[in-house]
Amino acid sequence: MTLSWTETKNFTAPDSQKLYIHLQITRRESEMENRIMHEQLTIYSGAPIIARKYDYEKFTFPWHVHNEFEIIYVEEGSGKRFVADNMEEFQAHDLTLIGSGIPHYMKSTPEYEKGDNKLRVRGTIIQFEEAFMAHAINNYADLSHIKNLLEDAKRGIHFPYPQNQEIIRSIIQLPESNGIIRIINLLHLLDQMAKFPDKRSLGSLQFCQTLSPAMDPRMKKVLSFLMNHYKEDIDLNEVSSLIAMNNSAFCRYFKDKSGKTFTEYVLGLRTGYACKLLIENKMDIFQICLECGFNTITHFNRIFKRNTGFTPTEYRKQFLK
Repeated sequence: MTLSWTETKNFTAPDSQKLYIHLQITRRESEMENRIMHEQLTIYSGAPIIARKYDYEKFTFPWHVHNEFEIIYVEEGSGKRFVADNMEEFQAHDLTLIGSGIPHYMKSTPEYEKGDNKLRVRGTIIQFEEAFMAHAINNYADLSHIKNLLEDAKRGIHFPYPQNQEIIRSIIQLPESNGIIRIINLLHLLDQMAKFPDKRSLGSLQFCQTLSPAMDPRMKKVLSFLMNHYKEDIDLNEVSSLIAMNNSAFCRYFKDKSGKTFTEYVLGLRTGYACKLLIENKMDIFQICLECGFNTITHFNRIFKRNTGFTPTEYRKQFLK
C-alpha cells in the first residue's frame, strides 16, 4: 500500500524584500520513498531567488529533493551532511552547492537533540531556478564557466574552509539585497564559485547520472559506455577501441582525464550504484553485491569500505536510521 500526503508551509520574508514563499512538500510512503520528500518552491513576487538566513535548534529537514539549485552555508553548527551517495561530517563554515533533483539533508550531531539552548545551527540558504539565467549562460561565452559550475552541481559541490571566506562574504550579503541588485549579486557569487580552485564533487557519477556537455567528446563516449556496461566484465580492448587507441595509450589518457586508473573508475561506478541500491533499501546486501558486478561478497565489502569508509551494512544504517 502506498500512502501520500501534502504539507503546506508559508513564509513571509521582511517587507523590504517583498518576498512571499509558498513551500509545498509532497511525501510518498513506499519503501525508499518514505525517506525522500519532494520540496516545491513557488516565489509569488516573481523574483527568481530565495535568500534567507536561518537559526534553528537543529536541522530538521529530512532526506529531500527539489527542482531549485541550493547554496547551503553553515555559519554555526555541526553534524553529518548527506548529498546523493556522499556522507561526510560538517563543521562551522561548511559550504555546499547542490544541483536540481539531488537528494540531500543535514543532520545535527546528537548534542543538538538534547535541546540545549546554547547550541544553535545558523547560516544562510540561497535557492534559485536555472531557467531565469538559462539564456545568458547558454549564449554568452563570458558566462560559460557558470554554466559548467551548474552542470557540476548536479553531483553536489563542496567549497572548503578557510579558502572559501571570500565566497562566504558574498553569501552573507545576498539576503540583504533585493530586485535587480540581488540578481547581480547572485551572478557575482556564482562567478566566484565557478572560479574557486579547490571545489570538489560530492556524489558519484553513477548515482547522479550526469555527463557535462563541456567534457572531452572522446571521454564522454567512454564514460557513456561504462555507465551502460559497468555491471559486466569489461574488456579493455573493447573500450580502448571506442576511441581508436591501443591499451597503453588509452590507460594514460583515461588517468589524465579522470584522475583515476581505469579499474579504479569502474569499481567507483559499481560502488556508486551499490550506494543507490542500499539507500533504496529494496534488496539485501548479497543481491546488491551481484547486481553491481561484484563476484564475491568479500570483494564487494572490501572495495565498498575502501571507497566510502563504511561497510555496506554501516552505510545503509547511516541513511536509514
